[in-house]
Amino acid sequence: MTSSLAEGRIPVLDIGAFLRGAPGARQELARHVARSCEDTGFLVFAGHGIDQALIDGCFAAAAEFFALPEEQKLALKIGDINLGFLPTGAQTIRTSKVAEVKKPNLNESFYIMKDLSPDDPDVVAKKPFAEPNKWPPALPAFRTATMAYFTAMKALAHRMLPVFAEALELAPDYFDKDFRDPTCTLRLIRYQPQPEAEADRFGFAPHIDTNFTTYLAQSALPGLEVRTREGEWLRPPAIPGTFVVNTAEMLGRYSNDRFAPTPHRVVNNNREMRYAIPFFYGPDNDAVIRCVPSCVSADNPARYEDLLYMDHRLKLNRTNFAHRQAAPAAG
Repeated sequence: MTSSLAEGRIPVLDIGAFLRGAPGARQELARHVARSCEDTGFLVFAGHGIDQALIDGCFAAAAEFFALPEEQKLALKIGDINLGFLPTGAQTIRTSKVAEVKKPNLNESFYIMKDLSPDDPDVVAKKPFAEPNKWPPALPAFRTATMAYFTAMKALAHRMLPVFAEALELAPDYFDKDFRDPTCTLRLIRYQPQPEAEADRFGFAPHIDTNFTTYLAQSALPGLEVRTREGEWLRPPAIPGTFVVNTAEMLGRYSNDRFAPTPHRVVNNNREMRYAIPFFYGPDNDAVIRCVPSCVSADNPARYEDLLYMDHRLKLNRTNFAHRQAAPAAG
């Protein structure tokens, strides 16, 4: 495994040896992951084995979708859960723990989750977050391209679980019980240009991710910024073909804030549209998030009560999206 440091804070880690099963590679990688997760919480993974054609195909699908006429996109607008199209101005991060956010994000998005059929038992039973994805009829190849990427990223995120467990001095399979049916979301995003700075207006306002880990393919244009513990904003290394990976709120809770999630934001000060395809990896809906034994002691008691992940997701869904503000509290 090779490592380099951008700005001295965000490491670039080649995970190829670990994925190939090289002796000692998991332990060595976990050591570097732990060091960064205790600092910025952001890493860059190289040697991940994901075919660049899948990444390019997903970016191309995103661009094709957002180029559709507005009425075609609005026909796929999200409903009770975040599946489908989210227009510009429809998300304000009211639950942000790192900033007081009053203005909506300057982006439009399209959400994709596990591809369920209308007759899937969970869909028929109307379980929370169990609905078929929405697909644009005008783009017949869209579903294939995005789901191929979704499937590859889900597999990669799952393969990295033992590394994060090892980084917390846990057995490699420690998290397996909570990730038998992980909650995964692929979000396609188009950021409007912001060549002139506007106070408190962002492509994506300062926030922490609320899942477990996030995998972000490198965009063609810069925009992502990471806040260090000292309050400085850094941009991760922009290395083509790599993934920017960050810890999120649930890993922070598991680790009793040893791996506290890092605030980040997006400012598209380019003079053209910027595209992003973040992949969010989280526990099962029925997983109970509790601090792990290696991060709790008499001198460092648990800072968090046990949390059912489903309850966490429902709360976020009700709070951050304009279309849910008048919805009943139960859903």
